[in-house]
Amino acid sequence: MKKLLLLLVAACTLTGCYIECPQGPAGRDGFVNYKIIDIGVNSNEWVYSGYEDNNYFSASIPMPEITSHIYNNGLVQVYREYDTQTPEAIQTLLPQTRHIEKLDPSTNTYYSYTQTVDYEYGVGVLNIFYTVSNFSYTTDNPSVPAYRPEDMHFRAVLMW
Repeated sequence: MKKLLLLLVAACTLTGCYIECPQGPAGRDGFVNYKIIDIGVNSNEWVYSGYEDNNYFSASIPMPEITSHIYNNGLVQVYREYDTQTPEAIQTLLPQTRHIEKLDPSTNTYYSYTQTVDYEYGVGVLNIFYTVSNFSYTTDNPSVPAYRPEDMHFRAVLMW
């Protein structure tokens, strides 16, 4: 059995065997098609989940540009952009995880947490999620968040 396997590997190496993948439709002028969509999510647009075992904020963006063809054969990548429309603008690919340490001025102590921004998509929709590791969004009333995420800007890149 070992000899047969070695013989097959050697034969493929000598004859240039390759795996043939089906070709997708040709892009515009022979290139990949793409579309970039700018998305702004204002602080008041984040929706709080309020689930006891997994609370987070989300923004659901209708995106008819994500067709079934793109969903099945393409790619959607989302970037968070900072300092939008300035010379200092930068982008980071989602999911994004940041470790943060902040000073609480009321107690003069530092606290630390991890912030995660990620996404999912389906035909016609893009969902963006914001979660912090200590889940400290809530007040005494778990259905009322103590704060909301800040305004955020995203760029969705659709390729097919």
